[in-house]
Amino acid sequence: MSSKWVLCSFVNLLVVNTAFAISCYRCVSNTDMHCSEEFNQKYSQLQPQSCDDIFESQYCIKTTGIYEGEIGTKRFCSSRHHGNYCEYIRRPGDDREYRSCVYTCSVDGCNDAPSWKKWSLISILSSAFIMIVTHVLFTWC
Repeated sequence: MSSKWVLCSFVNLLVVNTAFAISCYRCVSNTDMHCSEEFNQKYSQLQPQSCDDIFESQYCIKTTGIYEGEIGTKRFCSSRHHGNYCEYIRRPGDDREYRSCVYTCSVDGCNDAPSWKKWSLISILSSAFIMIVTHVLFTWC
């Protein structure tokens, strides 16, 4: 067995594990007081959890809006990119608008989301790194 083959196999496993083993914060603020819109990881009891139970999960999502009649925050795993945006929503019968936001990212634990710009840059850089390593791997091997 050549050392080139061993190295290629190791890098391939690393890339596959990196791409498919995401861990995200998973909570709903209506039932978990530590799941507020912004929380400090240092003081929170919440920890990112593996998304192995979600088929083809690649993204962590943080949403803010109205859930079960209350304003709150929800964090979860997803196999679909939900986008990054905020909008104002007025529900029938309400006399005011509510701000609702969706934030999608693809790095372990990124849906704490104190700053979407910081994590978007990390997501872009890590995705670029994985693509470069994959390209080099398939070209070299």
